Amino acid sequence: MIRNVVLKKTLKNFIFPFISLLNQIIPKNDHWVLIYSANKGIQHSLLPLRQYLMDNGFSNKYTIICGIEHMKYTEDIPHIIFVNRWSAIKVFLRTAHVFYSVGQLPIKPSSKQIVIHLRHGNANFKTIGFNTNIKNGNEFFFTYMIAPSDIYVPIMAREYACIESNIRVLGDPMTDLLLNSPHDKYDFSNYKKVLLWLPTFRQSDYLGYDDSKMENLVPLFGEDSYGELNAELQKYNIKLIVKIHPAQKNLGNVQRHYSHLDIFTNEEYIEAGYELFSLMAQCDGLIGDYSSASMQYLLMDRPQAFVVPDIKEYGERRGFVFKNIEEYMGGHIIKSKNDFWCFLTDFAADKDIYKEKRHKICNLVYKYQDANSCQRIVDLSGMNV
Repeated sequence: MIRNVVLKKTLKNFIFPFISLLNQIIPKNDHWVLIYSANKGIQHSLLPLRQYLMDNGFSNKYTIICGIEHMKYTEDIPHIIFVNRWSAIKVFLRTAHVFYSVGQLPIKPSSKQIVIHLRHGNANFKTIGFNTNIKNGNEFFFTYMIAPSDIYVPIMAREYACIESNIRVLGDPMTDLLLNSPHDKYDFSNYKKVLLWLPTFRQSDYLGYDDSKMENLVPLFGEDSYGELNAELQKYNIKLIVKIHPAQKNLGNVQRHYSHLDIFTNEEYIEAGYELFSLMAQCDGLIGDYSSASMQYLLMDRPQAFVVPDIKEYGERRGFVFKNIEEYMGGHIIKSKNDFWCFLTDFAADKDIYKEKRHKICNLVYKYQDANSCQRIVDLSGMNV
């Protein structure tokens, strides 16, 4: 990902339009596949998609090329070629099948290409693109974008200033990963229940966002409140794992690990041996806010809570895709510590009071509730074995 804003806009507005014209006349190799991530290595939706291609023999027929930000993110995977972001441009110009996520190559697809844009979560609470106050210019550089249900088609079309036929309802590769993950990977036998908390970032120098003035690393709980939180968890013998968003700033340097509470940075989380979707599949409940992970967790059909003390401010600064956003939150809506303690009491007592609401939202958000999104997306690309 290019972080120099002036350079990024110059390339996008003055250099890539000529590359787009060139792309229209260069022949395409129907046996090449480009999987591209502008930020670090292959991640998010591209991981289950790539695994699907490998598991189903596509690497025997197609040359699979992964375009990454820097070669230090190369992986040792048989039959997979890695190239840096500059070489990925050359590959794009010659490739018939392209999948990208986490940024894009701002090149208009040729009529001889199928370029599919995948997000790290297709079901969102937060606005992006032309629906936000952040003006990144034209981001319509795909043949198709994938939506989880019909309700998102007009939303995505507005976000990317494209027509609705460019949006296809095929699911979400990330839910394939969630539904296929084991439910017993980690040993939590010392605890009655396990909760996972995934707060989204409010401020990020890395991504250029400042969506809320709330600066607590863990919403509602300052650094001096971690002991209090641990004591309440200990009372019910509930383990709470908090995974801080990789983009969040202001991590601090205080104690973040207790008997029933662990607050991990993304790097610490990985070092501890955790994998996000395996833990989501195993935990007894999820605490979130505006992240797509809360939408994905609907498919687990387990209790949820939404810690949103800054919901009004967040809506004004960033914006939500739905007008009455709380109607799309299938669980306890928490705006104070007292709300949090009430949720914890219900959770410990197995009171799943939002089950019906959760089911209604899940059916509205996910047309497909299986683990076959990658198959449908690859079929759309025109690939076959």
